[in-house]
Amino acid sequence: LEALQKKLEEQQRKHLEAFLTQKQKVGELKDDDFEKISELGAGNGGVVFKDGTPSGLVMARKLIHLEIKPAIQNQIIRELQVLHECNSPNIGGFCGAFYSERSPLCSEHMVLFGGGHDN
Repeated sequence: LEALQKKLEEQQRKHLEAFLTQKQKVGELKDDDFEKISELGAGNGGVVFKDGTPSGLVMARKLIHLEIKPAIQNQIIRELQVLHECNSPNIGGFCGAFYSERSPLCSEHMVLFGGGHDN
């Protein structure tokens, strides 16, 4: 059991180091910098795309259709805060989110670990 715990801790440390390295590559998030590779999924709240960046990083970009209802907006903000604080090898690294005044969308960005343009 102790050996398994050490192995998991080492994997988590490596995962965190990889995420922090990738997050540094991202820099300032700008909508125009993303190249849409494919659609990963869609639902009532929005759509998720696999995007490439100029640095070669592959990310998931979730476009959330914002509702006027304050309760829904507060829920989205809480979810973004949890993602920002989360450090789990089972969740892609959260890089940031922004709101565009041009359209009622919130854009959320996460690093896809082990992913390349072919995955």
